[in-house]
Amino acid sequence: MKKLFFVAISVIAFTYSSNAQEVRFGATAGYLNARGSIKADGLTVSASESGFYFGAVADFTVSDNFNVQPELLYATVDGSSAIMLPILGKIAIAEKLNFQVGPQVVFSLEESVEDFSNVELDIAGGIGYDIDEDFFLEARYTFQINNSYTGSEDVKVRGNYLTIGVGYKFL
Repeated sequence: MKKLFFVAISVIAFTYSSNAQEVRFGATAGYLNARGSIKADGLTVSASESGFYFGAVADFTVSDNFNVQPELLYATVDGSSAIMLPILGKIAIAEKLNFQVGPQVVFSLEESVEDFSNVELDIAGGIGYDIDEDFFLEARYTFQINNSYTGSEDVKVRGNYLTIGVGYKFL
């Protein structure tokens, strides 16, 4: 499964890079709020914790109003850590303002627990603002679409993330 995922990401990146007019690389970091919820027997329990993220970003220009932005992020919240891989479509809605939407895969770096998956699939959406050609601000929210609980009980375990960050494109 992981090999297939990485092959798919490589093919997508190659396809977009071969059609892209411009490719920029950079770094990003910021605030992360993670909210987890467990739903079982008609009851829902949720909690949220704050942390931070940092990582690498690529920005592939596809057209004047559309870019593809894959990222590789390390995230930590309350002593737990994960690797986040968002692949976002960025649609320009004004000269420096863009709307972002796309899938995100999160790989937990914590020890695997029986009946729980260490991989989650998310849908991300947000906004970005280009301060200038190199610096940018972003805010996005992600919703987990798969259930982290893999056991046979009727239990749903999901996480959502709010990220607010800044980035710099240096290449």
